[in-house]
Amino acid sequence: MVEVLESSFVVPSEPTATETLRLSNIDQVAPPVHVGFVYFYQGNQAKDFFSVETLKASLSRTLVLLYPLAGRCVVGQDGRKEINCNAEGCLFVAARSDLTSDEIKFEPSSELQKLFLPSADFPESLSLLVMIQVTYLKCGGVVLGIATNYVLIDGCSAFYFIQTWAAVARGDVAKLIPPSFDRNLLRGRTPPRVTFNHPEYTTDSIPAAAPKCCLTARFTLSRKQIQSLKSRHSGGSIRISSFSTIAALVWKCYCISKGLGPSTQTRLIFVADVRRRLSPPLPKTYIGNVVVRTSAVSEVSTITSKPVHVVAEIVQSAVDGITDDFVRSFIDYLEVMQGKILHSTLELAESDLRISSISGLPIYEANFGWGAPQKTSGAVAPGKNNVNLLDELGNNNAGLLMYITLDATIMPLFEKAFYEELILVDTKNNGSFSLESAGTCSS
Repeated sequence: MVEVLESSFVVPSEPTATETLRLSNIDQVAPPVHVGFVYFYQGNQAKDFFSVETLKASLSRTLVLLYPLAGRCVVGQDGRKEINCNAEGCLFVAARSDLTSDEIKFEPSSELQKLFLPSADFPESLSLLVMIQVTYLKCGGVVLGIATNYVLIDGCSAFYFIQTWAAVARGDVAKLIPPSFDRNLLRGRTPPRVTFNHPEYTTDSIPAAAPKCCLTARFTLSRKQIQSLKSRHSGGSIRISSFSTIAALVWKCYCISKGLGPSTQTRLIFVADVRRRLSPPLPKTYIGNVVVRTSAVSEVSTITSKPVHVVAEIVQSAVDGITDDFVRSFIDYLEVMQGKILHSTLELAESDLRISSISGLPIYEANFGWGAPQKTSGAVAPGKNNVNLLDELGNNNAGLLMYITLDATIMPLFEKAFYEELILVDTKNNGSFSLESAGTCSS
């Protein structure tokens, strides 16, 4: 369904520093996987619409500024991962397809990944930091797929790269803010001081999960619904964020749908970008992993019996616990554990749920000179018991999209609980309820 027309490496357009970039302790435990995002652009009458030459030339100039992204991830003599800034370039694939945009479901899936991201199954692929594929559709539109290596590039870094490349392609470089690669900002303390527990990382071997039939469903929450959920907490002693409110809603519905025993301990595991939580804060343009995994913990009976705004307080307490001291303790913990194999508990217990959010990141700011994208999507479905949150494409009043992957047998129960909670909140706030206000779900 997709024919590769060209495959090459794009290198920086000017000589760049030949050096080794030290990776932080947080980078060391980032999984060496490529995280992909795809953009769809409707065709227009421009003669150079998504010209390969224009894209490659602007990428080449961008890599002068972001030169480590043109390097390779290697293992140093001390056994630590590092970036060899050798300017060997980013993989760039041009392809075409007989598909039209109407035939493509722009939602996370293995099919979307297979079609529109470069293949990462060759031996050297895990060392590449950026892989790009531009696919020309039969309808005249274009799908741009961008895969970045989590070893160096977290979500904030990835979208900074895309923003920068797009600005260079448009010739709009006057307001570009230079990136930061200063690893001293996340260096461990001497001596290390581990003052918090960090159970989200373990040296225990993680058993392979038994294969089960999973289903990924998409839910939509409007801004009005989110505000209605948050308003139930008005007058509380602590400020509750939108993330904590939505996470609490999902956590409660998950525990209800699973039918877990009331005394069972359940965890809501989440990843937080901590650039602004450090003292002093890190630059927004810091390239690297600045994310910390932590969790909210409670008994199932507490989560299922309390209203969402009370569960949100449990989540918010965990969020507020991510302070500069907590992050520094985590960095020192990783320093102490050097040489030991740390697993980031990627396999979850049946009572656990993991949630991540890229809401608020500039995921739609990808205008390369031919207009903004009409559709976007992550390219890979979240794993079992995983939830991903992102903003809907639209204006500031656009809602929030939620993708959740669960055992197929409990998805109908989750959906029922989810809608019942929205109905309950809507009725209490407005005295009425309409099916339209319950959000939408597709799977």
